[in-house]
Amino acid sequence: MRKKEKKDNAQSPIQVIKNVAFMMNLAIKHAPTYILVVLTEGIGRGIWHILGVLFIKYLFDAIELGVDFGKVLTGILLYTLYNALFELFNKYRLEVYNPRVRLIIHEAIQIELYQKARTIDQSCYDDPEFYNDFVWAMNESDTRVVDVMEAMSLFINRVISSITIFTLLALMEWVVAVILVLCLIISYLLKLKLNKLKHEQSVEMNPIHRKLGYISRIFYQPDHAKELRQGNIAETFRERYEETNRTKIATLRKYFLKFMPFTLLNNFINYVMPNVGITGYLIIRYLLDSTLSLGSFAASANACNKLFWTIGDLGNYFTQFSEHSLYLGKVKKFLEYRPKVNGDRTDIPPFDSLTLKDVSFSYSFAGEGEMILKKVDLKINRGEKIAFVGYNGAGKTTLIKLLMRLYDPTEGDILYNGENIRDFSPEHYRKHIGAVFQDYRIFAATLAENVLGGEYNDADEERVLSAIRAASFEDKLNTLEKGIHTHLTREFYSDGEGLSGGESQKVAIARVFAGDHDIIIMDEPSSSLDPIAEYELNRSILEYTADKTVIFISHRLSTTRMADRIYMFDNGQIAETGSHEELMTLGGKYAEMYTVQAKKYQTAD
Repeated sequence: MRKKEKKDNAQSPIQVIKNVAFMMNLAIKHAPTYILVVLTEGIGRGIWHILGVLFIKYLFDAIELGVDFGKVLTGILLYTLYNALFELFNKYRLEVYNPRVRLIIHEAIQIELYQKARTIDQSCYDDPEFYNDFVWAMNESDTRVVDVMEAMSLFINRVISSITIFTLLALMEWVVAVILVLCLIISYLLKLKLNKLKHEQSVEMNPIHRKLGYISRIFYQPDHAKELRQGNIAETFRERYEETNRTKIATLRKYFLKFMPFTLLNNFINYVMPNVGITGYLIIRYLLDSTLSLGSFAASANACNKLFWTIGDLGNYFTQFSEHSLYLGKVKKFLEYRPKVNGDRTDIPPFDSLTLKDVSFSYSFAGEGEMILKKVDLKINRGEKIAFVGYNGAGKTTLIKLLMRLYDPTEGDILYNGENIRDFSPEHYRKHIGAVFQDYRIFAATLAENVLGGEYNDADEERVLSAIRAASFEDKLNTLEKGIHTHLTREFYSDGEGLSGGESQKVAIARVFAGDHDIIIMDEPSSSLDPIAEYELNRSILEYTADKTVIFISHRLSTTRMADRIYMFDNGQIAETGSHEELMTLGGKYAEMYTVQAKKYQTAD
């Protein structure tokens, strides 16, 4: 494994305590009564163990010494009554209270994680290590919190029980008590080692499971169904599935050989020593020592078994906390992550101008990789229609990500109305910008919810319909039986509507029109449309955005003729600037690119 992962395994007790305390606080924050129930259960079960040892001694001494039957019966009834009351409480806790609290904690923490996922930097998705930890956090978080709370409940009662039983056993058989403690310490160290090996295995298996999961999704999700029926890609991934499974089996075999010696030794310490060695010692003591009563012998044997079980279980919870901590550390890291793209100012004024000064950018976190953008200077004024053009990989979409503050420039500054956008709250700044991304997404929700990008109310009807008309989607809407309440995709509804690529793109465009934005960004807004539909959509966009600033990004140049100014990008730099007519007269890269594509737009002209 990578050194980084191995280092993560070597957690100090302080780290474990901090991680467990972090998640305990998180659980108590969302379910404050849970800790009271946990403590009640822990103390109650501890008392149950103590009474069990004392009851055995009392009962066997009564048999041997001939105590009055009425007293014995009273003792049995009191012990039974306590057990009944405690089990009644425990049944309520397990079957009524815990399930409800689990749901509360699950919902609260998932919402907290979803909110955090909205605020983390876009660059985090470019970092494989952070992304892996992010996936783990999302998958493990709420389950781990509940598990920690449950473990803490049992840990408390094991502590109380162990201290009391050990005190009783030490008074009766101190040699047995010392041997048991030594065995349990050795067992704990072995389990700790096994736990670290399990985590190493989990880390190594994680990318294997992700790869197997990806291949499985390819074969059962409809997105790839058509492509799987063409060429040999299905056979290729079937072979990769077999190869990945062989890797999985080899990894399991490797860790089995690592686990085996520690598992065998741990089983000897846990089962052979207490069940054979210590029990044999107590039998010999009872037979040779006439002062040892039957009740003391039975209580010692019972206390020995209980102590070994409770302290052994205590060791299990130590190792569980250590195991939980390895995962909780990733959850903690995720929830405590502070975005690097940030700012305090929330009173963002209406848009007037956007200026870029010597802007360069690299996706490398240290800024040492290849610059995707190099020394870009430009200015966009309110109401202008701007086009960024160039071949794929020229840096157009990257520039849009900077304008939206999904990333901050590696070098240079971006000024909004003359003020550096680094000072603005990204969330408030982005409210002024509406964007249709090249890789837009349609959600498994109603058409109205997709257009609004959120919840729909009856008061929103005209806003939705207006946006649909502006996006040239009205003809399709008229064919939908449920209108704007039609569910898109068939993810959850068999009567859901599956849209074509061009129809989906129009819904994505309508989503922008439904918002009140100063700046509208269209990243390849008509890539899924034929030339006629593209021309009609462009006319509709111009009409709807007459008083707004619009930025078009395209390598298809039918859109550029309606732009006030065109920026031709090449190799991350602005190669040419001007109107369509000016650039055609210049006869440079833009004119060359437009001439090659010209035949596609003759019908539209």
